[in-house]
Amino acid sequence: MNTLLKTNLLRKLKDKQFYKSRNGKIFYNVSASMVLKGINMLISFIMVPITLNYLDKTRYGLWAALSSLLSWFFIFDIGIGGGLRNKYIELKAKNNTSEIRNYVSTAYALFTIILIFIIIAFFICNYFINWSKLLNAPPEMGKELSDTVLVVFIIMCVNFVVKLINVILKAELKVALCDTFTVISHLIALVGIILLSRYTIPSLKKYAILYTSANVFVPLIASIVLYKGLLKEVAPKIKYINFKLKNDLLNIGFKFFFIQIMSIIFFQTSSFFISALISPEEVVGYNIAQKYFAIGSMIFYMFAEPLWSAYGDAYNKKEYQWIKSTFNRLRKVFLLVVLGLLFMIIIQKPVFKLWLNGKVEVDYVMSLLFVIFYSLQMYTIIFNSFVNSTSKLRLSMIMGLIIVPAFILLVLIFTKYLNFGSKGILLALIFTQTLPAAILTPIQSYKILNGTPGIWQK
Repeated sequence: MNTLLKTNLLRKLKDKQFYKSRNGKIFYNVSASMVLKGINMLISFIMVPITLNYLDKTRYGLWAALSSLLSWFFIFDIGIGGGLRNKYIELKAKNNTSEIRNYVSTAYALFTIILIFIIIAFFICNYFINWSKLLNAPPEMGKELSDTVLVVFIIMCVNFVVKLINVILKAELKVALCDTFTVISHLIALVGIILLSRYTIPSLKKYAILYTSANVFVPLIASIVLYKGLLKEVAPKIKYINFKLKNDLLNIGFKFFFIQIMSIIFFQTSSFFISALISPEEVVGYNIAQKYFAIGSMIFYMFAEPLWSAYGDAYNKKEYQWIKSTFNRLRKVFLLVVLGLLFMIIIQKPVFKLWLNGKVEVDYVMSLLFVIFYSLQMYTIIFNSFVNSTSKLRLSMIMGLIIVPAFILLVLIFTKYLNFGSKGILLALIFTQTLPAAILTPIQSYKILNGTPGIWQK
């Protein structure tokens, strides 16, 4: 029986038609993503000690805090990316290519308009910001920080528009192609940081320009190539811009806007809070442990990422049993990854010694908290991709309004009054975000599939 199953599986994997089906596309993207993300993680691990040697602990901590803070400016796409992805999936299920092209062109136009407002807002705000004081940095680094912020912001503005190509590719179930761009970007950054460390003195500005430019250059070139080839039928053009479609994008996008704000508060401000409330040096230990245990989350995300578009396609075609079966498959993968995270705690000390030459101490309490945090986050991801694909996000918006203030309050209590240090950030994240989400998101998913009325369907 096992031999027969293996033979049938091999026959299916060799069949080119299989890769045109939903399951085939998912299999290909998951398989390719595992390889590409593995390469990307290896590059990321190699970059950490090289970057630490080049920047020193203070500059490394400041870069982590600064990059997370600047990402705030880029939530103001009003969720258009998420809105476009869902409309794209819906129209693709109906084979309406001409309408997709109109939505893509309109989305690019809206992004450009929003970008102009972001630039104006930043230059006004930047005039009043003392970056050295805000990030708790040494006063003598004030000019270096100010110059870095200005240059990095301009580069990130370009990326703000360029990143739309990833939305299109994910809607097309071509996640592996996005991962390919990331690997190439990080390879360029790795070569660049090696050259910087050998031939220049430590400079936060040079490192920031190198890193952000690499992440813009590759998708920019890819956009030009893809819109002339593979994605020619949906390529954005001025004549296809139709601002009457903006309401469709913005109605869905407005919901994603709140989700983006919540995600940034929870996942992009930790380094900033640690730097501002404790010290930039404290960011390093937190950031390194986060990178280490994020491996498990990234492995799991490889299985879940293609499913947003696949769930959307199945939901629009009312193939609910396929969705439920996929939930069950992901639960099995989840359990295996959690076991892997627990094993990572056991081998953490020798890994850190080999990886970082003892420059960062192992904190087992923080390690355990990261395992709990990522386990809850991964369980939520099983169902969250499905909820996102349906655009039924009102419950998430209400949750955000309640738990964001609670998160900030707990951060202050745990770090300033109970002196938990950076571990207080993780505790606040677990109690206010990952635990409630891991409970409510699965419930909502099944309510949607069963047609239960109320807040679940809005």
